[in-house]
Amino acid sequence: MSYVLRVTTHTMLETTLSTNFVPGTNLTGGLARAAWRFLLPNLALDKIVCLGVPPPATLQVLSTMAQETLVISTDARQLEAAQREIEQRAIGGARMLPVKDWGQLPLADQSAGLVFLTGKNELAKRLRDGALARELNRLLDHDGVIYFEVKTFSERSAGRQMIKRLVDLGFTKSSELWMTPFSGEMRTAFPLDDDRMSKYLFTNVLYGQSVKKRAISRTGLLLSQTGLLRYIVSRWAVLMKRASTHAAPQAPPQYILALAKKSGVDLSGMRCGLSARGRFNANKNIFYLFDPAPHGAAPATKREKAKAVVKMTRAPEFNRRLENEYRVLAALQEKAFVDRDTFPQPLFFGYHADLAMLGQMAVHGEPFRRRTQATANCPVALDAINWIVQLGIASANPAPQSGACEVEAALMKLFRRFTKIYPLAKFETDFLAEQIAAIGRIEKKFPLVFQHGDPGTWNMLVSPENRVIVIDWEAGEPRGLPLWDLFYFMRTYGSWMSRVQGSKDPLKNFAQNFLTPSALHELLSATLKRYCAGAGLEAEAIAPLFYTCWMHRALKEATRLQTEALAGGTYFNLLRLCIEQRNSAALASLFSLNKNDHFENKSSAGTHREKESAML
Repeated sequence: MSYVLRVTTHTMLETTLSTNFVPGTNLTGGLARAAWRFLLPNLALDKIVCLGVPPPATLQVLSTMAQETLVISTDARQLEAAQREIEQRAIGGARMLPVKDWGQLPLADQSAGLVFLTGKNELAKRLRDGALARELNRLLDHDGVIYFEVKTFSERSAGRQMIKRLVDLGFTKSSELWMTPFSGEMRTAFPLDDDRMSKYLFTNVLYGQSVKKRAISRTGLLLSQTGLLRYIVSRWAVLMKRASTHAAPQAPPQYILALAKKSGVDLSGMRCGLSARGRFNANKNIFYLFDPAPHGAAPATKREKAKAVVKMTRAPEFNRRLENEYRVLAALQEKAFVDRDTFPQPLFFGYHADLAMLGQMAVHGEPFRRRTQATANCPVALDAINWIVQLGIASANPAPQSGACEVEAALMKLFRRFTKIYPLAKFETDFLAEQIAAIGRIEKKFPLVFQHGDPGTWNMLVSPENRVIVIDWEAGEPRGLPLWDLFYFMRTYGSWMSRVQGSKDPLKNFAQNFLTPSALHELLSATLKRYCAGAGLEAEAIAPLFYTCWMHRALKEATRLQTEALAGGTYFNLLRLCIEQRNSAALASLFSLNKNDHFENKSSAGTHREKESAML
């Protein structure tokens, strides 16, 4: 099913107000298991056959893909244990089937869409069974797939034997992939014999902030460059199809090719790798698509970039996030409020097996945190701030008719949700309510802006030209509130600056950066003047937008917290800290737009003018 963008009139804070902020909803993880299934050509099957007993969590996921899931084993005790798990977990559509001989399975010809070879102790023996290979040939339907993983040298040798037998029977090796991590749930899968793609993976996907992850990435990069990776990795997987299906090695799954084709996008011949990182249903799968392999052996040292990416949900309840990202990117593409090379360009959108998929042109750059100098005058940080200001000013559009009263009503809806979740003291509740009411008393028109919604430093890349690229627009708002993006980015950047300096206390860092005189406070003050002047925002709106920004972030954070952890939430306590410091000179100077800040001396005033000039 392809998705056609419909031109609609967006309402204020449409995405935010339509979100149910329920504590812990982002922490569910049942469908984050068995991520290898996304490599299959089809996620909606009639029958899945497991030869061997899979882990209960894997079986639970597979049962959501098929009308019937059979678990076959020669070990009756394993089947009995699996049956108890099925009953305990209330897994529907799964059935145990004991057999005595793998070469004579009591199933009809061409009845299985997927045959999954699994099992802890007997997999190598089964992979060496020539009679089983013939049974697989008999059982698999025309478009079916055989899938298995190997993790030991014994299994690898046996796997080669099974591949050879299946090829002799008319099968083709659709994919042979190496996976990370080397045990547990799969998180990445890239073609085993494509060193150039592996190099991209280690450079752009697996590279982490920890010393351990960076060391692993550097080692993997070296192995990719030397062509030794395929001989070293201990975990790889195989997908086998019938040769008549003409499956191209390393190709994206068939369901992605078909959806793109419906939208006029031809992905045929492209090579594909999968990242399924994250332990929760809310996390997205990302397919990295590369140009067709060049003729002849290209050196692994040659730098290659992904041409496109496809984001995909793991559970239908999170489809709305990609639906919104597609609408927002398409609107941003049309309106051109910022340069086209500073955000991803959408290619197609649609669904498969009730899961949303969004295709985008790939953007290229290093993670913001890797490139920043972590100082108040860092060029890439200033570019990010300028980008946020430009987006706000270029898109500023006064709210119609009721103006500020409409903004007040929307914020009151969020406020009522907030007070049902978080335990504010009465004076804090009264203060926050008064801040929202203050917006309704603004007589001039209140500008609404195009809002990213989540411009943390982790959602930014830096191009070779030192230009910031802003990604992940799932929380975007075509009619959002001014300053929220700016406040949030400044908070995340300040937090990173403090971490680089060795401080990891989020509240202490925020207080030092913004509730006392500091270089970042000075930078924020200068930027507020520029933003408000360009967007037509009254100074009276700054304080209410400041406090409600943290209220909104606390609501979003609630979905990542269990109920018992809410009182310790970072943004809830940050909001309380700001209310506690509401009479501080630092906040008064931010909210007044007064050129002579309450605590500013002549020396800092000169520095202030230099910083503002540098930003302009």
